Amino acid sequence: MTNMELTLWDSSQKEILPAGINTPAKIAEYAKQLSLRERKQIAQSFEAENYEVAINYVWNKAMAALKKELSTLGMKFLGEMLNKPDLKEDDNVFDAVTDREAIRLAAELGMVTSTEAMRLRQAHELTTHFSQLEAMESDEQNVQMQSEEAVSILKTCIRNILGKPKINVATEFVEFRDALLSETLKSDDYRVSNLLVSPYFFHKLTVSILLANIKKNIGAKLQNALANFNLIIPELWDRLRDTEKWQIGHTYSEVHAAGQSIATSGIKAALLKVKGFDYVPETLRSDTFIKAAENVIKAHEGMNNFFNEESPMKVLVKLGSTIPGPSFSICASAILSVRLGNSYGHSFSGSPLADELLDSFTPERWEYYLNQCLPGDIRILEKLTSEKPQQNWFRLVQKYEFSNLHTKNKDVTHLITSSVSQNKAKAQTYISNLIQAYYGNKKKIKKS
Repeated sequence: MTNMELTLWDSSQKEILPAGINTPAKIAEYAKQLSLRERKQIAQSFEAENYEVAINYVWNKAMAALKKELSTLGMKFLGEMLNKPDLKEDDNVFDAVTDREAIRLAAELGMVTSTEAMRLRQAHELTTHFSQLEAMESDEQNVQMQSEEAVSILKTCIRNILGKPKINVATEFVEFRDALLSETLKSDDYRVSNLLVSPYFFHKLTVSILLANIKKNIGAKLQNALANFNLIIPELWDRLRDTEKWQIGHTYSEVHAAGQSIATSGIKAALLKVKGFDYVPETLRSDTFIKAAENVIKAHEGMNNFFNEESPMKVLVKLGSTIPGPSFSICASAILSVRLGNSYGHSFSGSPLADELLDSFTPERWEYYLNQCLPGDIRILEKLTSEKPQQNWFRLVQKYEFSNLHTKNKDVTHLITSSVSQNKAKAQTYISNLIQAYYGNKKKIKKS
């Protein structure tokens, strides 16, 4: 028997950047993935106080390196992780994956810790903010990046990306993913046992991988995917959140409507085993809400989001306040994203529309979100680590009387209590607990 870790990149490796290294020139020396000439250019830009120039260069280099590493997993695999089933192997990773998505993938794959992912997101927001300022606006208002801000971003990029050696990531999970399509696994297989004790992210990803391949494959790959689906889903069912259960029911509805008889029979067999037909939706209406919510999120996470959020939010509002169950999770995440905003504030045109929809949520719907959605809504959890979204969250907790709702997750319950009292330190503790629970800890597997 040998031990093997289902880890994707050991984010607990020795310190890349030693403590006490604080000058830009010294820090830049640890950027192993940059040439000597590039390191000198960075140091010279800092010396000339051209902080935005230096940081834009460093950030672009860091994201290029990160995305190149991610691309070694294959674009289809990244598409499965990002819920972008249309991605093809020959798609360009730099066009297909945004900086924000790359950071999320790095955290979910264990390439960086959840804390360092938060720092990377903050660095991304700060870099984007200054790059979007008009030259005249920057000069007139004397709004320039400060030295300490630039140094912090430089450290974050080197510590998490540019200072690390180039390695292949996610080897073990890629092998498991391939096995789902090339083998019929047995119930006593060590890989299945490992999956059952892995963090929830791996459960969620496994469901997505199997469903994506059941929809698109034929022949042996389809047979293997269906056999493994019928093995794994009954084992995972009681641990799955409603979001993933609706995803399974939604896929069943899709393949049934498309006349894919083998896929329909296979998913039906698994749903019968777990009595899961309550999660099979009426498809068209749910799809319409899902697409509208995805457009809101795209606008929110894109450039000039405060201006661009209003239009897709109007579309979502016009669909009505009775959001179908299968689409509620993504709709709630999209609406809350607009209402909570980001570290720079929120959209003055989009927020009233978000309020209109949030006001329509019944106490039962809020309980459903807090119990079934929030622990897995990493988009919102990560927002709550920033001061302004956190303050907006405190207001929502008070307005909708979350303290009167029944919550099952102890960290969610404590988060609500600390939000009512506006205790930032305690709230941050429980937010961090929820984020850590989402990403999980490294697990050991035994390979015979």
